Amino acid sequence: MTFFLKLRHWELFLMLALPTIMSLMFDLPLEPLVVATIGLFMLLVLFGWMFSVGAWANRQLPESRRRSPLPFAVGLLLPIVYLLMYIFLYIPLLQEGVPSKPPLWLLPMHMFSMVGIFYGLWYTARQLKSLQENTEADFMIFSSTFFMLFIFPLGIWLIQPSVNELYARLEQGPADPNED
Repeated sequence: MTFFLKLRHWELFLMLALPTIMSLMFDLPLEPLVVATIGLFMLLVLFGWMFSVGAWANRQLPESRRRSPLPFAVGLLLPIVYLLMYIFLYIPLLQEGVPSKPPLWLLPMHMFSMVGIFYGLWYTARQLKSLQENTEADFMIFSSTFFMLFIFPLGIWLIQPSVNELYARLEQGPADPNED
């Protein structure tokens, strides 16, 4: 998943914003299926990026500061499953005109999805900041990164350059001082 680590901030931003811009440019109808499909694509890009950054930063940390990536992966997978369930189970009911109110299963799935998203934001911000600062980051240290991730279009624009720099420095190593 190093693809996301090498992207420039504007490329990542366009991957997130382009589906919405294209839907407005081509005047796609704002039907639930269209909106949910665009949302699913944006979620896949955002969570793919978050997983790449969080998992990579976690692998770069010393063993004592690493956290299990399993809850992180499950936390990011929950909203995707929720959106897929919404697309395949609830939208057909909306198109048939059956439900007058949302089914009861939407509420717990929505709550679990929100917890998963917040954990994904927390994990990504904490592991990235721990790697940048080379210390165990507490919330006061990584809170700015957490909130920038929370406002993801703007946050990615500001965080991705430091991810690019850190990735280049750690993966490609320092330049050889003897080279001319």
